[in-house]
Amino acid sequence: MPPNALAARPGVQAVRSVRMRWIGHRLHADAELDVDPALDLAQAHRIAHDAEHELTHTVPKLTTALIHAYPAEHGSSIPDRGRTVE
Repeated sequence: MPPNALAARPGVQAVRSVRMRWIGHRLHADAELDVDPALDLAQAHRIAHDAEHELTHTVPKLTTALIHAYPAEHGSSIPDRGRTVE
C-alpha cells in the first residue's frame, strides 16, 4: 500500500512518513498519519488499526506495521512536537 493509499483512507488528512525495513526475511513498517482533529481517540485508533491491518494483508512479506495517528493542525501537516501541553 503506497503512501497515497494511506492518505486516501477516511479521516486521514496527511501522511507524515512511511518507513519499511527488512529484519531478516520479513518486512516491518512504521507510518505517521495526520488525522482529522475532530475525531475522538477511539476513532483515531480505529483508523490506525485498520491501516495496519490493510498494510499487513496487502504488502508481501510485511509481518508488522505500527501506525501512529496525530491530530492534524490547521496550517501545517506536521505539528510542532516541542510544544508544551497544559
